Amino acid sequence: MLNRMVHTSEQIITIHGAWHGQTNEPGRVFKGKIVRSDLPGLRKGTNAEVTFGHSAGRTHDAAEHGTYTLIAGSKTLPLMSFICRSVGTTGQHRTNDTQEADWQAVPLG
Repeated sequence: MLNRMVHTSEQIITIHGAWHGQTNEPGRVFKGKIVRSDLPGLRKGTNAEVTFGHSAGRTHDAAEHGTYTLIAGSKTLPLMSFICRSVGTTGQHRTNDTQEADWQAVPLG
């Protein structure tokens, strides 16, 4: 029997918003609105929050360092990635993630 790997395209959710709280605060949260979604049931204009949960101890496996979770409407989705897609100015070494920008969320699975 031959196993085939089937490629499925990623479902991307674009959220316009910003992080609230200090980087090392446990209650830090990203708040914004969905501006684009490939996921059925998540519409443009829906309020969204993203949290980051991390392990309390030292870990050896990268997968154990923490997870992003999207909460929007009645859905709670673990994320594979959550990255800012807005481009900063040339030569800028850091971005200020407390300024509103477009972020892309890719759910697991």
